Amino acid sequence: MKYYAIILAGGLGQRMDSAVPKQFLELDDKPIIIWAIEAFYTSSLFDAIIIAIHPDYHKTLQTLLHEYNIQTTVTITNGGKTRQQSCYNALCSLQCSDNDIVLIHDAARPFITQTMLKNCINTTVHYGACGIYTPVKETIAIIKEDSVVEVLPRNTICAAQTPQCFYYSIIMDAHKKALADSITDATDDISLVLMAGYPVKAITGNYYHNIKITTTEDIAIAHAIIKNNLYH
Repeated sequence: MKYYAIILAGGLGQRMDSAVPKQFLELDDKPIIIWAIEAFYTSSLFDAIIIAIHPDYHKTLQTLLHEYNIQTTVTITNGGKTRQQSCYNALCSLQCSDNDIVLIHDAARPFITQTMLKNCINTTVHYGACGIYTPVKETIAIIKEDSVVEVLPRNTICAAQTPQCFYYSIIMDAHKKALADSITDATDDISLVLMAGYPVKAITGNYYHNIKITTTEDIAIAHAIIKNNLYH
């Protein structure tokens, strides 16, 4: 059994309103994407790391990998127009056995911990598929045309994080079935696995240990997390 990490960095960060994709913005003088890659690279858990990124930024990433002395076991592949396409490209680049384990992580989550990585792997070994979730802080409402049509029970609603972790056979089958059904823009991989009929185990996550950088406000929060050493 081998372990593979896929880091998705194909987005252009349009919600960040930045001249460069958000994964290249710096936290404490280090690019966000390097924070994420180093968590996997230094763990010694993974046989290979695959990074899916927009073709225009291959050279930029290669330069950063050299600068931070991240050389071996890392492969760069092309990101697609959607997250789902980027992930499928990365999966197709692997030479896996069915029972190998694949973790899929967003490059915009820089503070993933070694404990979370180990929990994902151990849970997947036993259950085949798992994801990290955190309880939502606010009550969630469904709104249509400026009217509230439903308020969801907060005790059953969680926010999805990454990594999401699978046996290779499960995640590849889920992606192929989605493509056969003309589904091309899924926002995460567990939704595809559920649609393919596989059960998924939930792991409790942590907001600060696994924050996703999406807006300028998130950058400020991430700096505060680093300053107060909340990400370990």
